[in-house]
Amino acid sequence: MLGDWRTAKVFSTNEKVGKTASKKKRRDAYTYDVDSAEAEIITKPKRSYERRNIHITHPVPQALLAYELSQNWAAVQKWLSKQTFSADEIRVSENFDRSIKGINFPLHRAKKAYLEATSDWLVKTDITRFYPSIYTHSIPWAAYGKERVKSAMSSYKGSLADRLDVLVRACNRNQTIGIPIGPETSRILAEIISARIDVDFHAKCPSIGFGSVDRLQDDWNIGVETLERAENVLSVITTIYRAYGLDINGSKTSIQRIIASQQSAWTSEIGAFLSHRRGGLSGARLREFLNLCLRLQAEFASDPVINYALSVIESSTVQPSDIESMESFLLKSAVVAPNSIERICRILLNLQHLTNKVSARRIVDRFLILAERNLENGHLYEAIWLLHTIRGLKRPVSSKRICDLAENTPSSALALILLDINSKGLGFAGLPKARWEAQISEESVLTDWTWLLGYEGFRHGWLSDTKSLMATPFFKPMADRNVVFYDDKKNIPSSRSTVAKRQRVRQRENAEIRLMWKLVRGFDAGEY
Repeated sequence: MLGDWRTAKVFSTNEKVGKTASKKKRRDAYTYDVDSAEAEIITKPKRSYERRNIHITHPVPQALLAYELSQNWAAVQKWLSKQTFSADEIRVSENFDRSIKGINFPLHRAKKAYLEATSDWLVKTDITRFYPSIYTHSIPWAAYGKERVKSAMSSYKGSLADRLDVLVRACNRNQTIGIPIGPETSRILAEIISARIDVDFHAKCPSIGFGSVDRLQDDWNIGVETLERAENVLSVITTIYRAYGLDINGSKTSIQRIIASQQSAWTSEIGAFLSHRRGGLSGARLREFLNLCLRLQAEFASDPVINYALSVIESSTVQPSDIESMESFLLKSAVVAPNSIERICRILLNLQHLTNKVSARRIVDRFLILAERNLENGHLYEAIWLLHTIRGLKRPVSSKRICDLAENTPSSALALILLDINSKGLGFAGLPKARWEAQISEESVLTDWTWLLGYEGFRHGWLSDTKSLMATPFFKPMADRNVVFYDDKKNIPSSRSTVAKRQRVRQRENAEIRLMWKLVRGFDAGEY
């Protein structure tokens, strides 16, 4: 596909770059001439009122970025091998849920507990808006050394790290500040920078080793003996990050005297409830559990109480007599815990599939109101999942308000889910199809969000390809290879498969935790 795009001049390469000090051409140096595209942004809820931007990047620069990383993986691994303080390594495999192994959060919690038990003072800090603040030119600095690159910039023009800089900017309107959130390529680039930060920190604080530090991407926990040492460590971290154009987050930075573990009270309360009596959750006990979780979520608004509760629920069997209580809980949770909306929708659809006793009309009517409200507030992530659930419950709907809001919302993801629902005869007859078709042009699909709406809308026959764009050099190579971005036949995973996958992940995480304990304690307790 990249070959077809190159032949059709969708992008090109320039090999007249990269001069050595003696003015000779640097071996393997080249760069790309590719259109800079604006990523589609979907805001996803985090905690309280915080939200995170998720980027749907353009396939041309994104594919080239993935190609460069894969073709030069040995060099990239060499950069990543500089990691000193992160227990999470970047590993690529088809066996993972995504292409890269997920972050082992239980491992980091265990490491933090170890630091609390072995230190007098704990330094905590992270970076303000890490991905959105990354200076893309710092990628070559991290790969080759900042002073080395700045003192001979022309020599590194067209190098691998320079190409990564060019391509990640092309994914983000050619901006030098910020990298997209969402693509796995961004996690690799961020960790290349973080690995160099590790090197710089170790050079300034050589007495602090792996056993005294836990770094989760840009999130640091460091155990030290004295307040003076803690203040020095914080100063060093601040200085190093500033050298790469990054600032620490003052609201999340602290130096604490270790007294006791600071486990959230809500986890203890839920744990006590579940361990108080054996047996499944059903009847009055289930209702008591659900009410407890709603109360604790209100009390600890920034914590993932509902998400924790949903994990417990998904591992249980819901009795027919408890379906109404579960429905009510999930409907309330969709409002009080929007960051759990994906899991809420999955549980509802699985419950309907397994029992056919869910009040689909009740849920659809409520979710339609919530979808309108979220679209009015610009909360696309929640609106899309609510609409996806409406689609799955297969009940007809009508909302002129959603059609009107969609007309002025530059989102292919929203438009496609609405077109999908409409194609199934379930509603939204007033969609602005003519306006969408007019927005999509041979020029626009190379530089903005309309590429996804055009490609999938035309491919499914939901929009009319009056300009024959599916035959253009950009779309045709993808269509010829049956490339799919929006799969209208794909179902959500079943609760059973989700729980089984979670158990497999937990086994792998536990093995990594045992290895960490062996490294910091000097032996594996499981061997005795």
